[in-house]
Amino acid sequence: MKKFVGLLLCLSLSFFIVARAAKPSHPPAAAARTTQKKATGQANAEALLNDASRALAAMIKDARADSGLDPDIARNKPFWKSIQLIAKNLKTAKTGLAAENHDFFKGIAEARRAQEQMKIDWQLTNSKNKQVIENGKKLGDAIALLRINYSKEAARKKAGGELTANEKAEFEKIKAQQKDLLAKISRLEKSAQKDKALEKGLHEIQKQAERVLTEPATLDAYIATLYSLDVQAGLIRGYEYYVDKPWRAAYLELVDWFTGYDTWYNTWCDTVSYDWALVDTSVDVYQDITVSESLSEDEISSEESYAESGSFDMSEAEEERVAAEEEANEQVTAGGNIMEGVSDDDDEESDYSGANDVGDEDTDDGGGE
Repeated sequence: MKKFVGLLLCLSLSFFIVARAAKPSHPPAAAARTTQKKATGQANAEALLNDASRALAAMIKDARADSGLDPDIARNKPFWKSIQLIAKNLKTAKTGLAAENHDFFKGIAEARRAQEQMKIDWQLTNSKNKQVIENGKKLGDAIALLRINYSKEAARKKAGGELTANEKAEFEKIKAQQKDLLAKISRLEKSAQKDKALEKGLHEIQKQAERVLTEPATLDAYIATLYSLDVQAGLIRGYEYYVDKPWRAAYLELVDWFTGYDTWYNTWCDTVSYDWALVDTSVDVYQDITVSESLSEDEISSEESYAESGSFDMSEAEEERVAAEEEANEQVTAGGNIMEGVSDDDDEESDYSGANDVGDEDTDDGGGE
């Protein structure tokens, strides 16, 4: 696992980073320096779903053509597993959009988590495939646009006003859960101090939890927290593959911990009304999410089917072999050209910059539009 220490230091900025893809109609002063770009176009929910599917299909096609990313190679399986999760959840979102039901929101939220997980799993491949990286970024941007513009969170944000008594209570419950998560992390850190990769992963998750604990009881902060938990879930799931066998069982407690949150989140979504006319409203797109490669609908369907139907789980023997290979190779790599074009001032908020845009939106008038 030593090989990953350097890689993990820059994970929040590496492959598939979600840029500030969507800008609010009235940009806040605090974000002025990030809102000077001109929109490259507009898209509604259906168009963004199609863009995400096209980017995903292009990425799968390029990855399949690269022998170094062969899914039969053990170290590549986590990456393909996260691809599979994205494909299945985008399909769920499309079905939900057509039927105008909760599956749309569930699919997008889960795709967002899987995309964050994919950023981490990508590092295991040791690949520098530029086309896969580029299309992965487009995929991430499209999913981010969907998540922050066509979610129950976005609807609650649009409604504006102060937090209700119930929302304040739920916010405190989320913070209490984060304290519990921090306690679990602390216990695990003491048991795995020699596992630097695990230690780094726990630190990333810890930062997410500590950030939630400092949030004020405002609508902006509440909504931003709900978005940020997408990242936390992705981090927890993604880092699982970096955990050596002696610490695997203890680490899985963190994975199980999120089950309780998911139950609450689904209940919360049911309490927020949604005007389905909103999905037809176009939003500005500030990042190029158009895939350069021409793909037919049949090709897109074929690539998605490949990802959905594959078996990408690592066996216990494969996990041990990958761990042994990485432990034997102590050379730290820099992850290829993944970091090019990313400015240092994006570092702190890059975990989910879209959530920060939503959290900051219209802070001068209480979150209304």
